[in-house]
Amino acid sequence: MIDSKWVRGGCVLTAILMAVTLFVGAETAAQVPYFPPPFDKVVHFVFYGIMAVLLAHGVGLRWLIVPLILVPVIGAADEWHQSFIAGRDASPWDWLADEAGTVFAVILYWKWRKSKDGDRCPAPLDTGLRP
Repeated sequence: MIDSKWVRGGCVLTAILMAVTLFVGAETAAQVPYFPPPFDKVVHFVFYGIMAVLLAHGVGLRWLIVPLILVPVIGAADEWHQSFIAGRDASPWDWLADEAGTVFAVILYWKWRKSKDGDRCPAPLDTGLRP
């Protein structure tokens, strides 16, 4: 079920919607700071990590380079976009938190998929030799 094309497509769509909300809701986020420093870095880490895992599951293990490149580019574009919004600023520390969340989440996803795929290994061949 989790590997169906519909679920994978939904993961990619959700990651895209997460990226869109960064740019659409930027003006309203400037009005009320929800998370003061340093807690905002945790939010960056988690948000971009979730986006990376969704994208990683959508594209599969063969294409893990896609979230590792695309998600930090989205983070950099978001920071650049914030530099033009009153009440917001661009921070390289925010982008580093985005990147760290992305890498951490993709590594966890990779390990989870490898262990999950290991469970589906075929039974060893019966050589007829008994211990």
